[in-house]
Amino acid sequence: MKTASIILKKKLDRNIDHFLSNSQTHYLKNVLKVGLDENFYAYDGKGTVAKCRLINDSEVKILNTESSDRIFRTAAMVPFLKKTQFEFCLQKMVEVGVFKIFCYISEKSNHKFSLSKELARIDRYREVVEAAFLQSENLYLPEIELLENISSLDYASFNKICVLDQYSEQIINDSNPYDLIISGGEYGFSKSERQFLQETKASFHKLGKNILKAETAPIAALAINNYKL
Repeated sequence: MKTASIILKKKLDRNIDHFLSNSQTHYLKNVLKVGLDENFYAYDGKGTVAKCRLINDSEVKILNTESSDRIFRTAAMVPFLKKTQFEFCLQKMVEVGVFKIFCYISEKSNHKFSLSKELARIDRYREVVEAAFLQSENLYLPEIELLENISSLDYASFNKICVLDQYSEQIINDSNPYDLIISGGEYGFSKSERQFLQETKASFHKLGKNILKAETAPIAALAINNYKL
C-alpha cells in the first residue's frame, strides 16, 4: 500500500516544528486517512522528502529526511488545450520530470482561449501539477507559467531549444539533451509562429513517422530527452 504524501510549504528541517494549516490537516486526516501517530511522507518540492509522523491535530514530527540533486532540467512550452487534454498533458509532463512548464495561446486557437481566463484557472493547474508531483514521487515540484503567446518568453535564457515539427526531416534523439522543448497546438504552428521560432535559432525535429496529438507530443519528447540517463 502506497504511503500517504503531502507537500509542506516550508523548508523541511528536523530542528523546526512543522505545524499544518487547517486545509492540510483536513487533507491528511479526511482524504489521505492518516491518523494520529501514523507516518506519512512530506515533500518540500525543492529536492527533499521527509518521513513524518502526525503527533496531534496540527503538528508534524520529522523522523528523517532524504535529499537528491535535480536530474532532469528540460522545460516544456505547450499550448492551452481543452480541459481534459490540457490537464492530462500537465500530469504526464510532471511524471516524466519536466523542469518547468510554460503555457501559451496558440495563434490558431486564439479564438478559443484568453490569458485572463486561463490565469483565473491557475490554482487548478497548480493543483494538477502538485497531485502528479506527489503521485510520481518526484523530489522537485515544477513551476507553471502562463503566457499570452509564443513570443512572450525570454528565449535568451535557453541554450538548446527543440521545436516539435511533424514536417521536419530530423528525428529527435537523446544524444544531446535540450533545455526547452516547444510543441504546437492541435492545428499546428501558424506561419508567423514558425517564422518567430526559426529566428530563435531553435532546431526543428519530428518524433517519428506517427503524428501524435498535441497533448501527447510534449510528453513523448520529454521522455526521450530525459530517460536516456
